[in-house]
Amino acid sequence: MDDSSIKHKTLNSVLWKILETGGTQFIQFVISIFLARLVLPDQFSAIALMTIFIAVANVFVDSGFSNALIRKPERTQADCCTVFYFNIAIAIVAYLIIFAISPFVADFYNLPELKILLKVMSLSIVINSFAAIHRTLFIAEMKFKVLAIYNMASLFISGIIGVFLAYKGYQVWALVLHSLINAILSTIFVWFSSTWRPSFIFSRQSLKEFFGFGSKLLGSRLLDTIYNNIYGVVIGKVFARADLAFYNRAQVLSIMTSSTPTNVLASVSYPALCKIQDDNDRLRDGYRKMISLSAFVIFPLCLGVGAVSYPLIDVLYTNIWIYAAALLQIIVFAGMWYPIHAINVNFLLVKGRSDLVFRIEILKKIVGVAILAATIPFGLEAMCYGSIASSIICLVINTHYTGKFIGMGIMQQAKDFSPALILSLVMFAACKALSTFMGNGWESLVASILLGFVIYLGGSIIFRVKGLQLLLNLRK
Repeated sequence: MDDSSIKHKTLNSVLWKILETGGTQFIQFVISIFLARLVLPDQFSAIALMTIFIAVANVFVDSGFSNALIRKPERTQADCCTVFYFNIAIAIVAYLIIFAISPFVADFYNLPELKILLKVMSLSIVINSFAAIHRTLFIAEMKFKVLAIYNMASLFISGIIGVFLAYKGYQVWALVLHSLINAILSTIFVWFSSTWRPSFIFSRQSLKEFFGFGSKLLGSRLLDTIYNNIYGVVIGKVFARADLAFYNRAQVLSIMTSSTPTNVLASVSYPALCKIQDDNDRLRDGYRKMISLSAFVIFPLCLGVGAVSYPLIDVLYTNIWIYAAALLQIIVFAGMWYPIHAINVNFLLVKGRSDLVFRIEILKKIVGVAILAATIPFGLEAMCYGSIASSIICLVINTHYTGKFIGMGIMQQAKDFSPALILSLVMFAACKALSTFMGNGWESLVASILLGFVIYLGGSIIFRVKGLQLLLNLRK
């Protein structure tokens, strides 16, 4: 395959990956709006708690084997079958463990209904494991179009069924069945769209080879998954069950404005930057552009959502969810730094320093847990403010190592993201004042968004913000 063919295939794959990410997020977002209007917040909290245990179990099910299989140039039938049976076996073990501990989880959170709900919803772990190898092979062959179409289709169909069940009064069971039906449909669609079929082969040599690579990823992913869900564990235990639902809604909206666009940017830029990893001058220039561009796009998105949080939550989810707005306007100030974090971590990966990334992640988690523990006695909003402090401290840690490699420390990077930061803060203050004055409702939401758009775009043009020029250059 020549260079032009590789470039075309890569670009096509990236576009479908963006469509899959954006499409599934949009469908989930729309479905959540309908479900939130039909299911009470305290019912949502049960789903949020169960998702934590399922997320941890899924880390063990994969065990890094998917990455190991993707990076292997010549994949044999024995390799694929070994991973296929291993995934199913670990999924069954994980399900049995969750089945056994479900009564204790229900007692720990004082939610008797979790005993049966967790047993049923965790079936998705086993169901998804039957198509895990098929999804991995599609990714390895860069067939993102297939995954995008079937993932969105299964989510859309299961979403309609979930909304219908919620409308009929099934409450939390509507959410559980939505998750299970999505897993079943996705597995069926992916299985029958793939040409690969398992044979009765299991290779100890393949298992040993993949485990050697996968076990290194398992620790990092497990640490990251547990930390990402630790707020949910604490909130579910310490505070009212509805508080977890409010926090979960706020977190989802924050992630949509920060993590999703950042992950797309990272997936597109990583291969290109790897090609110039030995040229520090070009690498530095590339990262400065990434910082300016991501800050220009994501800072106003995050702070804009925070500024209109009250009318936004009121319009989308109704007034019963309004406390989520109080949390959202805080945590966006923590989430807005995610792209800068990701860019700095991406740099270390380009340089081949995954070992350093793991050590940094451990240090950042220690900082995060310490701040979380210190803020718990002061309430949920104090915990959210603590997440801002944690995000900024961890940013300093990240940029310290980037500074050592190419002289791009926190002060140098601040020069690139500060124009977008200042404009975003001005926009936030103006939009917050207007939305507070006008109150909740469509009129306040639309007027505040228009004001923010005029202030940010107008300021970017007047002051010739670099990020705007970089964004316009993407069209060329």
